[in-house]
Amino acid sequence: MPFSDGKQDGTRRNGSEEDVMKKWISATLALMLLGVSLGIAVPAAVASALQQPVGSAASVKQPSATPAEAAEPPSTGKAGQSIRLPYSQDVKLQGYYAAQSAFFTLGEHWQLRSGKLHLELRASSLSQASALTIEVNGKPLHSMKLSRVGESGSKLDLAIPARDLLAGSNEVRISLGYPQGEIGLCADDRSDENWLLVRKGSYFEVQYDSEKPTLELRQFPYPFVPDAGDITGKGTSIILPDMPSNEVVAAALQTAAALGVSAAEGLSGLHMGTYSEVSSGARRGDHLIYVGPAAAMPEELRKAAPSEMMAQLEQGPVLFRALSPLKGGKLLMGIVSGSDDASLDGAARLLQNPELVSQLVGSEALLPSGTNVNRATEDATRERWTLNQVGFPQGLKVEGPFRQQANFDLKLPSNKLVLPGAKANFKLKYAKNLNFSGSLATLYVNGIPAGSKKLDASTADSDVWEVPIPSQAAQSGYLAMSVVFDLQMTDYNCARPGEQTPWAYIEPDSTISLPAEDERALLLEHYPWPFVKNGRWNEAAFVVPAPSANQDFSLQARMAARLGSFLTDNSASLQVRTDKAWGAAELEGLNLIAASTAQDSQLLRSLSSELWFGYDSTFERFVGNEKRRLLPEFASRLASVQLISSPAGDGAGILAVTAPNAESLAQAEKYVEERSYGSGLVGNATLVDRWEKALHHYFAEDDSYSVAERVNLSSGQVKLFAVLLGTMLLMLLLGIVFIWRKYRKR
Repeated sequence: MPFSDGKQDGTRRNGSEEDVMKKWISATLALMLLGVSLGIAVPAAVASALQQPVGSAASVKQPSATPAEAAEPPSTGKAGQSIRLPYSQDVKLQGYYAAQSAFFTLGEHWQLRSGKLHLELRASSLSQASALTIEVNGKPLHSMKLSRVGESGSKLDLAIPARDLLAGSNEVRISLGYPQGEIGLCADDRSDENWLLVRKGSYFEVQYDSEKPTLELRQFPYPFVPDAGDITGKGTSIILPDMPSNEVVAAALQTAAALGVSAAEGLSGLHMGTYSEVSSGARRGDHLIYVGPAAAMPEELRKAAPSEMMAQLEQGPVLFRALSPLKGGKLLMGIVSGSDDASLDGAARLLQNPELVSQLVGSEALLPSGTNVNRATEDATRERWTLNQVGFPQGLKVEGPFRQQANFDLKLPSNKLVLPGAKANFKLKYAKNLNFSGSLATLYVNGIPAGSKKLDASTADSDVWEVPIPSQAAQSGYLAMSVVFDLQMTDYNCARPGEQTPWAYIEPDSTISLPAEDERALLLEHYPWPFVKNGRWNEAAFVVPAPSANQDFSLQARMAARLGSFLTDNSASLQVRTDKAWGAAELEGLNLIAASTAQDSQLLRSLSSELWFGYDSTFERFVGNEKRRLLPEFASRLASVQLISSPAGDGAGILAVTAPNAESLAQAEKYVEERSYGSGLVGNATLVDRWEKALHHYFAEDDSYSVAERVNLSSGQVKLFAVLLGTMLLMLLLGIVFIWRKYRKR
């Protein structure tokens, strides 16, 4: 499926058309017989060449193709599978009316058969007359009186028909209230002693058959990264030729980043290594992605490549999908170049553009050199967003009396620091049957109250509410925003059965303004800065060992996949540098990532004195400093994640993920591979002990004895510092008041 510059490609063939047709039919029959032998369904061939636009510089030209369905790994492509999605925490409903929703994601490639909701409940004695109502995707599923539950607890299992389940996000809404027709809901009767607890052991279970992946390129990243369920990358290996060049390794890491685009939690199960390393072990049974030149492609893999397309490699790299020759029922994807290894970068960046991937038709594609594969990106200097732009084109609406909540979030690039002056401007509409003397709207930003507004009957049809966003609430660059409406009712604050349901609505052109500037501090809480800036690679380079036949790059691939989850702009290249001692010119001016033991890295050994926690002369343990004293045995079993400024003084940074030995290095890996661990990194030096406990530290860049140097975040010094500072401020305030009162009397 070659990409072309809009011209019809008149392919030359040797021999007569009849011979060509015979060969084509023979190849097709052979593929069909292979598919039948493996229990694989083979769909009809694509009838004719298709052309689709690619960016602004090229169009897609599609030759005849035979995209066959492939057999699945044990975790996918099977009938009768199930997945259990747990509630991540207890859910508590309080008052005489309350409701909360939980959301569960199901795979786009699942054929849903049935579902089950398992709830572990506890209810207060005062709630016995209340009713529990459960809805799935807006459809009522079950209602019951809480007299069946009680404080001792009860378990409830509800069957969910497949027709009520959706691919993608599913909402389970649980409501606490009185049964319709028995009693009204009265605000002045509300009590915190009336509660229902949905315990953490509750779960949403689904029975499904996973669809078999086909050989069509447009399915990428499936099945290498499923869209739901186990999305750790387990069962996928990126495979390189033995003795790969830096350009090949860089393209493979770009491919890992492409897989990570759809895996925000990280791909801790992803593997990457040379052919000798992968094919000789258990990983040969994985789904495989080969990245490298055709000349170095192992013969066993080359047999699966499309020969006609491979003959055109000098025009640009080829992408293809085929059955893996190393393991039946597995896929092989190829990203193959001709004589120019650097051309692989464009093919890998294409895979970071979901819009273009969706335009790929068939099982093979040629990407002519120079094709524009860049994603359409937003203005990095933007400082204002509408609800429409953050994913709510219909606005946000809440219904029901009393406390109702509308949630949305906004994420800035990690290099952005929000400045004072941030604000939200909401355009509101709300019902007119409210008791306006007590009805309010309140904005919370990252759990911090930003401001409230009293609702007014005179502006119910068109209200405007501007509320400043506190600076301390917006420091992280991630804003979880909640607009909470307290919709009090008229008629003595009661909602009787049959009354109109109160509501409030936030219009989609409501705005959030966040003036920001680039953050220059090299701190782990700003990661992936400085390696990713405004959603694109920022002169980032991985440092890897010199090429060899048996290499494992899995740690680097998993780090690249995690970084890929931050990419919104694929226009920049990722670089790779061969490990050398500091001072080599090719290492300067780059934001370097070095992940290795000191014994295996010349760069890390040469930078030991520059690290916040350096090594001893034998490189067998870390050396303590004024922040943390380290006993020799303890220090020999530590790992570290450290972010330092480049010794060249060029403003670049170096991330060192290192340990005295490979066993200890594994302790730190999840902090740079998985979001749940990495999001907790702070400071510029983290030590991870053998129990995987992280010890965070701040160090100052200069020689001044600053506040940052005085505070060790892993000890009780933070609390002590806060108490002392608070006491000093209180004494100063009391002194000012005393002096003012003394002189006022005179």
